[in-house]
Amino acid sequence: MKRLRKDLLLSILFLIFSFSIACAEGRLYLVSTGVGDLDNLTLRAYEVIKKADIVFCSKWTCERVKDLIKGKEVYDAGFGIFHLFYRKEKEIPSSEIRPHDFNIEEKKKELEKITKIIREAVKQGKVIAVLDEGDPTIYSPHIWYMEAFKDLNPEIIPGISCFNSANAAVKRSITGGKTRSVTLASGFSDLESLAKTGANLVLFTMRIKDITEVLKKIEKYYSPKTQVIFVLYAGYKDKEKVIAGTFEDIYEKIKGIQFPFEYLVYIGDFGEI
Repeated sequence: MKRLRKDLLLSILFLIFSFSIACAEGRLYLVSTGVGDLDNLTLRAYEVIKKADIVFCSKWTCERVKDLIKGKEVYDAGFGIFHLFYRKEKEIPSSEIRPHDFNIEEKKKELEKITKIIREAVKQGKVIAVLDEGDPTIYSPHIWYMEAFKDLNPEIIPGISCFNSANAAVKRSITGGKTRSVTLASGFSDLESLAKTGANLVLFTMRIKDITEVLKKIEKYYSPKTQVIFVLYAGYKDKEKVIAGTFEDIYEKIKGIQFPFEYLVYIGDFGEI
C-alpha cells in the first residue's frame, strides 16, 4: 500500500511538473491585423496582440496598432526576407526591381537576428506576435515565419483581407450568382496563361508598375464587354472607391488616377455593379 501511495504521489508530481513546463513554453503567432481601418481587426487578433510580450511588425503596421503594442518589445518584421524562402533573385525580372528591393546578404543577417530573438523568447516562455496586414494566408510578406519556425508550431490568426473588403465594396458574392468561380492572381503570376482560359480574375497588384500595360496584354483573351473593376483603398470607409467598366471604357475611366498601394482589379463576369 505504501509503495502504491508513493508511486501515485510521484505520478502526480510528474504531471504537475510536466504541466508547469508546458505552461512555461512560449508561443509564436502570425497575426492578421486586417486591412484598412483598424476596426477590421478581429477580436481574436486583438486578444493575441494584447497578451504578446514581443511584437514584430513593419513600420506601417506598428503605426496602425501603436496603442495596442505600447510598452511591448517591438522589432521590425523583416520586409523582403520572404524571398530567401520562396524566390530566387534570378526569378525577379530586372524590370520589376524597385527601390525597396534588397541585398540578399543583408536580409540573411536580418533573419539571423530575428531567429535569435524568437527562439530565446520561446525558451523563456514569452508570447511573440508577428503582425501582418490583411490575411497572411492570402497575400503576405511575412508568411515565411511559418516555414522558418515550423518546429515551434506557430499559429496563424486569420483576418480580413483586402480581398474580403473589396468583395464587400463591389457588393457581390464572388463565388455565387453568375461568377461561380474566381482565380486569385498576383504580379508574380503568369497572367497571360490565366487569361487564355477565360478565367474570372481578381488581381492583387503589388509589384505591378503599369496596370494599363498588363490589361492591354490580356484583353485579347476576353470579350470587349468583359467587366474590369478597380477597388481602391479596400477597407478604408472614408477613402474606399470602386471604378467599374469594361475593356471598352476602363482605360478612359482610370486615366490620370494616382493608384495607391492598396487596390485590386477584377476581370470577368461579376454581375451588374
